[in-house]
Amino acid sequence: MEGPTVTVDAIVLDIDGVLIDVHDSYRRAVVESVEQVYGTTVSKSAIQPFKNASGFNNDWELTHAIALYVLARNEGLELDIPSFTNEVAIVGGGRQGARTVVADSLDPAARERVLTAWDPERLTTVFQQLYLGSELYEQLHDATATLDTTGFIHDEPVLLEPSTRDRLDDWELGVFTGRPGAEATIALDRVGLEIAKERCYTMDSPTPGKPAPDALCEIAASMARCETVAFVGDTLDDIETAHNANETDDDHTYVPVGVETGGLNGEEGRQLLADAGAKIVVESINELPVALT
Repeated sequence: MEGPTVTVDAIVLDIDGVLIDVHDSYRRAVVESVEQVYGTTVSKSAIQPFKNASGFNNDWELTHAIALYVLARNEGLELDIPSFTNEVAIVGGGRQGARTVVADSLDPAARERVLTAWDPERLTTVFQQLYLGSELYEQLHDATATLDTTGFIHDEPVLLEPSTRDRLDDWELGVFTGRPGAEATIALDRVGLEIAKERCYTMDSPTPGKPAPDALCEIAASMARCETVAFVGDTLDDIETAHNANETDDDHTYVPVGVETGGLNGEEGRQLLADAGAKIVVESINELPVALT
């Protein structure tokens, strides 16, 4: 653990990379969806630079952006992944940032070919089938699966130990995740956490996604006698969300806490989280009760 012990009244948790290990599920679905649709893709190690560019809390949009990069490379884009994601960060991050960099880097004819081939809707459909599996996909989406898959969702180790889960009862809890609501429910059931509906914000919620602070502020407002809130996440966007909440909400103090079980780990990962403004950096969620009082 790095950073001082901090006293808080409440804890808001991200799910992916914090409560659940998604390296062989969501992250696998990202790269394999692009492979399935276009016959070529990037390695899983390419995902973290995209995440660090900001604006990729939604893994569907991350998949769309990586597909744009792959298609653009096929049309002569000379930027490697670190250079490309750096340019994406400069222009604001996210899928729109990726589209802007591609548009600015290719001649008009090549750009048109890329955008014609780019199919976000198909990528999302393939992603969901790979991640959920055919049976669960049909249940949750009320649609017929076109792929025969078992689902990467079954390859998600739980990071939260039962003893830690019991100790979290000392705080009021909320969740702010980029998962769709049904998938958030599955994850929370798996880890054994019960979160009040008004304190669980997902992709389906009407509020903007991270790093916008709206959902985090609304969760804090729903908690009685709550003044200081720890927001626990694994990405730079999570840390920025807490800082944005401090700038927006005068009634609460938000403490950004980084965990290393997502993609930012080791000395370099800890430093990136600290440089982004994490008040505390823990190796895993199971260190959290020691770091907070």
